[in-house]
Amino acid sequence: MKNYRFSLVVVVILLFSGCSNVWEEHTKINDNVLEENIFNYLESNTNVSEFSKLLKQSGMDVYLNSSGIYTVFVPNNQVISSLDQTLIDSDEKIRLFVANHITNGMYSTLTDQTLIPLKMKSGKTLQYDGGSDVIDGIAIKSGEELTLKNGVVQFIDQALAPRYTIWEFITMVAPSNKFIQYLESLTESVFDVENSALIGVNDLNEPIYDSIWIDQNKFFLNVTDLSSEDSSLTLLIPSDEVFDAEFTKYERFYRRDDKASNEFPTSRDSVYIKLMIAKDMVFEHAFSETEAQDTLISYYEVKVPFNKTSVTLSYQASNGYVHMVSDCPVKISNKILPIVMEAENCITGVIITNSGSFLYNTTSGIGNPYFRERPNASNGFDLIVDNSHKSETLSGALFVGPVVASIRYRVKIRAINDFNKSYRNPSSDVELKQMLGQVTITRSAITDRIKAISTATNALNSGPGYGTADVVYDPTLPSSYYIPVSLTEYSPRSQAFDDEIDLGYYNFAKSDSVYLRLIPESPLMAVTADYFRLVPVY
Repeated sequence: MKNYRFSLVVVVILLFSGCSNVWEEHTKINDNVLEENIFNYLESNTNVSEFSKLLKQSGMDVYLNSSGIYTVFVPNNQVISSLDQTLIDSDEKIRLFVANHITNGMYSTLTDQTLIPLKMKSGKTLQYDGGSDVIDGIAIKSGEELTLKNGVVQFIDQALAPRYTIWEFITMVAPSNKFIQYLESLTESVFDVENSALIGVNDLNEPIYDSIWIDQNKFFLNVTDLSSEDSSLTLLIPSDEVFDAEFTKYERFYRRDDKASNEFPTSRDSVYIKLMIAKDMVFEHAFSETEAQDTLISYYEVKVPFNKTSVTLSYQASNGYVHMVSDCPVKISNKILPIVMEAENCITGVIITNSGSFLYNTTSGIGNPYFRERPNASNGFDLIVDNSHKSETLSGALFVGPVVASIRYRVKIRAINDFNKSYRNPSSDVELKQMLGQVTITRSAITDRIKAISTATNALNSGPGYGTADVVYDPTLPSSYYIPVSLTEYSPRSQAFDDEIDLGYYNFAKSDSVYLRLIPESPLMAVTADYFRLVPVY
């Protein structure tokens, strides 16, 4: 991220304990100790004048002209002259190139005889082998090493060309296409309130900041940081034709705005559809073209085909690999997967009563949840929300699930009634019944806490053939249906599907987090569930 406010900061770095002693030992060994600093020496050495020019152009000369201790790996003029000019054809690239030759601290082929990972000023990590006189696989002229007033100069016959991060490759090197343009479009400048200094208030008593703005990319926030040097990733960049084809394939699945009101994707929809495609183009671990399997598994457990013959360009980045591909069709059935909502994990903490909504962990005298250990429950636990003995009676419990696709899902519930309608008011004469419906919520603009819950909308319908495979969604049927929970014990986990009650179909007009309200038929009944399962209908 870029920081747009700059200030002069004096940084004192303690390189290692006993620094002066180590320095003294090194200077005893090295006869080539000069009293000038590194930058002055390089500027006066005509054999490395081209590197000195780049130093000044990049602004990195400030470091080498200071009292800090540095090690610099210096290529001569011939190396710089024969350099691929695309490595230094912008100010940003020049700074990155020069910084990849400088590290904090003192390293010498005379004293460092083991393999050491060096963190360069570029942020890259290079392997330094003082025993073999090698840095990043490039030979060091150990006999020409110099110790100066503020560090060490080592000479190399090849440049330490930086490997870009995946993000640097995308933004600085890769041939642009629609996918790359989309990723870049997700970067925006945002106000950094934590690092901005409060300097006063205006006439309306509103705070005034000495503002800092930073670049923030939504892909980094929502998926993974492609710029992190600490990552190990693989990114596929689909061609324009592939990206367009995937957009057409998935546009009906990922609508953020109501499909009933918008025949075609809105601009907000388009951004979201592309994000849902792009999120499955990145993979944990670095796979070269030869190492990659025919199928890769994305961060979101989606199977993505990898056809080596479709690779048009590959690049080994400092944090992984990038492959530009002309083919990678992701199957709908591999991307839009069934959703399992474990009831004990998905309950929001909101118990709905006859007079409104309450948080069960802060208000007494209302319905209470019980998280029960049950060996054959899918996750080892199930959930019961029961009534209070007081005036507040249960009218539902709120559950939140992950983001659903904007399509129809078949909804199933697994639940048992081994407690006779209610823990607190048991009765073997009353059949436990409950209804499941989707709700919308309203949050406080200040605290973000849930402050209002709608009645069940877009409720599940049963229709002819209820509980069987031929159940059909019928919008003319009543939108409330209470299903009996008659099973008294769970089947073994391997047969969990046999216990499920088929609730019918549910249409999601938007791709968003799903909120479900489980409602008892009467105020003195409990509600209960092991899990809810949403099966997409393509």
